[in-house]
Amino acid sequence: MIIQEIGQRGVIFTFDDEISVYLIKGDHYHVLCDTHLGPASMNAVKDYLPYRLRPKELLVFNSHSDWDHIWGNCAFEDALIIGHETTRTRMLEIGNFELNRLKKFHNGRIELKYPNLTFQEKLTLADEGIEFIYAPGHTIDSSLCFDQRDSVLFVGDLVEFPIPYLDYYDLHAFVQTLEYIRNFPARTKLSAHSGIVADDLIERNLAYIEKIQQGQSVPRDMIGPSVEVHQYNLNNLLLLKYEPLIRKKFGPNFDYSAYKSNFSDLGTIPSEDFKAKLQNYLKRL
Repeated sequence: MIIQEIGQRGVIFTFDDEISVYLIKGDHYHVLCDTHLGPASMNAVKDYLPYRLRPKELLVFNSHSDWDHIWGNCAFEDALIIGHETTRTRMLEIGNFELNRLKKFHNGRIELKYPNLTFQEKLTLADEGIEFIYAPGHTIDSSLCFDQRDSVLFVGDLVEFPIPYLDYYDLHAFVQTLEYIRNFPARTKLSAHSGIVADDLIERNLAYIEKIQQGQSVPRDMIGPSVEVHQYNLNNLLLLKYEPLIRKKFGPNFDYSAYKSNFSDLGTIPSEDFKAKLQNYLKRL
């Protein structure tokens, strides 16, 4: 693990899997952005807290509801958990499925702990100079955290090297969010998976999404080593396109876990084969 102080009050904890969480040491509250893979991961944060931050209350911010960002919430039993309103909704739907499917990544005994303070467009801690901003793209619930005093913007998974995961059908919204991040007046921009973000990485992510949006082929050098991620994106966008129809077919009997268990090979199956598999699934409904 690498622990790096940034600005006057920020601390980045980067784990061996290169996933980072970001701590802001405020005047009245301390804000922890994301909680990694479970309560054992958060021991590093807890070890850091007693010596410098003991008197103050900890707030947890979930940048979105993916498993590798929320499993450590339960390490802080009394903490207020902040997230977009769709973060709570999405966690309630997909949380147990991911918890069971990805047991090999558990880091400690995990109990899902959901956001108990949600917002729609923006939530501001005025006395602390901290803003939480809704910014859909990577997922429907993706959000940003901006430390106004240090001019640091935590972007979660909205920017990644070399390409982002696409887990939301609205690519136009993702393009708008990346343009917003690109133009945001922050001195430093932090990604949960790719460290400090340079402008050229934002442009690279934008170009990638725009090519997919326009139905163009993506150059191999743009994809880099993330061939499986790219294949996942192509197939997942198709799945997301059909998901409303599938939900409508099942109605109140729709079961997310049963539905998703049919499509665990998104990153390995060619798009034409996946499309045929999806169409056969729809015929059987």
